[in-house]
Amino acid sequence: MGLMRALLRKLPPRLAESLFFRFYNNRQGEFADVFKEAQLRFAPEVVMRNLVVGDVISGQLALLGYYEYGLSREIQRLSRKGGLFVDVGANLGYFSCLWLAGRPENRAVMVEASPRNQKLLQGNLQANGFTERARVLPNAAGDAAGTVTFDIGPEEQTGWGGIRKDGDTASGIEVEMVRLDEQIDEPVAVMKIDVEGADTLVLRGCAGLLEKQMIRRIYFEQNTERMRALGIKEGEAQALLEGYGYQSELLPGSADEWVAWV
Repeated sequence: MGLMRALLRKLPPRLAESLFFRFYNNRQGEFADVFKEAQLRFAPEVVMRNLVVGDVISGQLALLGYYEYGLSREIQRLSRKGGLFVDVGANLGYFSCLWLAGRPENRAVMVEASPRNQKLLQGNLQANGFTERARVLPNAAGDAAGTVTFDIGPEEQTGWGGIRKDGDTASGIEVEMVRLDEQIDEPVAVMKIDVEGADTLVLRGCAGLLEKQMIRRIYFEQNTERMRALGIKEGEAQALLEGYGYQSELLPGSADEWVAWV
């Protein structure tokens, strides 16, 4: 499988991703050996050692060396300029590791509500010597401080968890929610938000930072189905950002990610 991984990493991204989902995603158990250490395409000096066989994100990292190609390319480019990166929904720590690899003085604040993911991302930070430059918040980010229900999602998937509006703890756990403008008091070079539909809540909780335009650039992914379950309408996040003087447009090559900047 090592030879196949090397071949996939040399192919154009769209073709490599198509082959991954068509032939390999549902057969990850057959290639468990490549999950032990995944070298990143956009930061070859970084390896991800805490991956989950069967997980769609882990599978792409193990075989392709990246996921979300367009966003990865942007994070790598911006990391060379330096500063603080805020990773909301940090998952396995992939984007934070990309950022921290960009410059020796780069720092990251990582927000991750899933206890399992917290352990995995801590392991990936330690494997690359990034622990001292990263602060991990074991919380959900939102528009108010307090306790919320967090659905951890399927056992084999690291990126499908999210907060629940109905408070049903049968398939979830209780976690502390924080406002990021109460946790961060310095300029942010880049904020990435991927929280399964709760992006608008995160941005509302950044009001104190947005009012002062302390966040230079923001990327967030829209999950319309999960947004509806949380009572969030499409376009709310964009309208909120525009109200603070930001402009937003689609990330090149993507139908889901948005980028907002001052």
